[in-house]
Amino acid sequence: MKKININEVIWFIILSCFVLLIYKLFRTDKIYTYIHPRMFKHVYFSLIVFLILTISQLKKLVGHKSNGIKLGNLIFLVPLILAFTVNPDSLSAQVVSNKGVNIVNHELTLKSNNQEEVNKDYHTDRIEDVGDVNQSNEENIESITIHDTSQENADEDIVHIPVEKDEDYYDPEAESFLDILMAIYDNLETMVGEEVELSGFIYRESEFPEERFVISRLLMTCCAADTQIAGLLCEWDDTARLDPEGWFRVKGVIEKVPYTNSYTNEEEIIPVIKVSAVETIEQPEIPYIYP
Repeated sequence: MKKININEVIWFIILSCFVLLIYKLFRTDKIYTYIHPRMFKHVYFSLIVFLILTISQLKKLVGHKSNGIKLGNLIFLVPLILAFTVNPDSLSAQVVSNKGVNIVNHELTLKSNNQEEVNKDYHTDRIEDVGDVNQSNEENIESITIHDTSQENADEDIVHIPVEKDEDYYDPEAESFLDILMAIYDNLETMVGEEVELSGFIYRESEFPEERFVISRLLMTCCAADTQIAGLLCEWDDTARLDPEGWFRVKGVIEKVPYTNSYTNEEEIIPVIKVSAVETIEQPEIPYIYP
């Protein structure tokens, strides 16, 4: 009579738990807390591999009797127990702020191919609808509207920036934040005087004047380990009233101000939003932006 091999049973349980864990991360959308959506294909591949290993393990459950439990197998239970018991909350701004905040364009490496194309078109034709989007992707395109308040463009006051939607996860305000941010940084001279609207959390450094803050989002380029704060400098007389733990939608006009880069100690010209209105909003379920 064949005996059940306890070590093979333990290994089968471990493999099954890894399959269940990966499935759970996708099923609950918690995977967005850990990695950028473009990395999902690699996780799907690992899920398939674990599933194949789990199925192949079934035929090893019975056979020769094992000589005691292999303690090495139990090491794999530690990450599984942590993964199933610890709730993977999003990183807080306080934790990420240890890396500093990027409000200087050349330090902010977040362009995707789509954003580079958007900025190129936007710079070439500032007021007309960028248009000419590939017909096969039309159903995945929406537009961001920016109002131009400058007198010289009084008759043409709307700018449309196309945004490509991710079918699996699409947050219009997050996409708007990212594309408007890059449009402003890459076309600052042409953006001065335009009215914009961005949503995010409030970030302030100790040396900021009382009226200054950064309207921010958590930027993930690959995984949670490389998350950084990205945003635009804002000025508002009532900044002291803002809850540092809250999320807000700010509206204002783009201007230019000198700013001393904390990394190079050189003075640079950066954009600033002269805030005219602030609205309190709920924190989104997924607070990250993904370039």
